[in-house]
Amino acid sequence: MDLLTALKERRSIRKFQQKPVPREVLTALVDCARLAPYPANVQPLKFAVVHEPEMLYNVFTCTKWAGYLKDGAPTPDERPTAYIAVLGDRSIKNSDNFGVETGAAGMAITLAALGYGLGSCWLGALNRDRLAELFQLPDTLVVLDMIALGYPAQKSTAVPMEQGNVRYYLDENNDIKVPKRALGDVLYNVKQS
Repeated sequence: MDLLTALKERRSIRKFQQKPVPREVLTALVDCARLAPYPANVQPLKFAVVHEPEMLYNVFTCTKWAGYLKDGAPTPDERPTAYIAVLGDRSIKNSDNFGVETGAAGMAITLAALGYGLGSCWLGALNRDRLAELFQLPDTLVVLDMIALGYPAQKSTAVPMEQGNVRYYLDENNDIKVPKRALGDVLYNVKQS
């Protein structure tokens, strides 16, 4: 798949086949995130790879899923088979604002995952304190986001937004439809003086 197609077709996946993701693939995804662009090249992120069954369960209990869908969380036989935790290292960047960094790293991971045939879901609704305990993080590291990963068990596609409604939904095939604004609605034309 070429990069432009990946950028246009990558969507969040919330149901996964119960097939393990190889550790070397997860490491390759972290390598892509490591090379993402960071402000001032400070590189304040670390990454924790989760793929062991017991830890997968523990991490899942710290996540919230698909707020727009009734019963939007994956069932036990649809859960992610891996996660990558995005961590902020305050010993490198003394701040609570890692937004640009997580954006760059998260996009790198989710696009690279697509290249390996994986689905992904970027999770921000988390019990970060509990995750920090599970990962036994030192005080200098904070949990920023989680990327859920696995081989997709559903489809997710972009559809035209109607009447400003941003709520994604399931169609009759249980596939996710994600409303997106039209290009003309987001492209601002700067007027030359």
